[in-house]
Amino acid sequence: APAPAPAPAPAPTPVPTPDPTQLPPSLPRPPAPAPWPRPPSAPAPAPPPVVPPAGGGGYVLDWEAKGKSFFDGFNFDTFDGNHGASHYMASYEEAKAAGVAYASESYAILQAGTKSEYRFKRKTAKISTAKAWKHFFAAMKFTHVPYGCGVWPAFFTLGTGAQWPMAGEMDILEYVNDAGSMTSFHTAKECVLDAEEVNRFKPMPDANRVENGGSNYNCRTEYCDTCTSLGCAPNAMPLYTGQQWANRPGILAMERTEAFAKIFYIPEGEIPDDFDANEPRPDATWDARWLIAYYPFAASSDCPDPEEVMGPQRFIFSIAFCGDWASKVWGSSPKCSRKGLIFNQTASEAMLPIVAGRQCRAVDPLAEHAPAEDC
Repeated sequence: APAPAPAPAPAPTPVPTPDPTQLPPSLPRPPAPAPWPRPPSAPAPAPPPVVPPAGGGGYVLDWEAKGKSFFDGFNFDTFDGNHGASHYMASYEEAKAAGVAYASESYAILQAGTKSEYRFKRKTAKISTAKAWKHFFAAMKFTHVPYGCGVWPAFFTLGTGAQWPMAGEMDILEYVNDAGSMTSFHTAKECVLDAEEVNRFKPMPDANRVENGGSNYNCRTEYCDTCTSLGCAPNAMPLYTGQQWANRPGILAMERTEAFAKIFYIPEGEIPDDFDANEPRPDATWDARWLIAYYPFAASSDCPDPEEVMGPQRFIFSIAFCGDWASKVWGSSPKCSRKGLIFNQTASEAMLPIVAGRQCRAVDPLAEHAPAEDC
């Protein structure tokens, strides 16, 4: 639902900025560019502002996906920008026939399908909302998420009307193999978050700091062979793996106002009553209990254009396989590197030659085309 004007809440006592060097060693490695749909011929406009209900402080329902019509408000995207093993279905009818999408009165399912008629591909789906929103509170209720070696699921937002990452991207839930999921934000604009403000509610180290060459909370993103600009990733610890998320049903929610973006995780047994009334009222108690990521754009002096770091956003669900991220970090995975017809201790071509039909390795699809050897 479009956001009302933000009401400032008293700031809790600041906590010390955490030492990012204490991040667990199992953090996912640098993500590759996230999948994005082909540019639309005309970007969907953001809906007009909605006046808050009497009494203020809450949101009113603008759009929802539920029941048998769950997929009606989504586009099925077929473009795979990650050079992986995903064969995305082109419509709900095709996805349903392939067994990768299904909607009933009480739930909707996206899941991995069977092997595709295309070699080295598997049937799957990537869906994006037909509408886009500039300011909003959005919530996704889930009971299960996919996980496993070579699996790359994602729930994220993507800005419209401009080439990535000009209009911004917020990764809400994204992980590969057995790595932990982290939120992260990507923009083409200069924007460094204020460390003290980021950590005002709880410690949220930047999970991308090491890969960004030591730059802390730097949201500017540029991917290239020599770049160290992967975006900012303030996250409350620990980072759960896909298997751990699958055992933690509940709600993942994002709030975007003129001043900030927040990501919440609400366990199933703690969902507040105002969700049933479609009038969620995130307040200071949410920050203390359920906040897992905080992006204080307006409160950061080195983020000079806080309103424009994100354009109107579509919401995207996808289940990808292998590709630019899951494939290239295969060898660093404690579990996945042991998969394959013969275990390769290093998962590298240099240490153990490939034996046709008996050995697999981690292949970076941007560096070479060797799908037959890719674990």
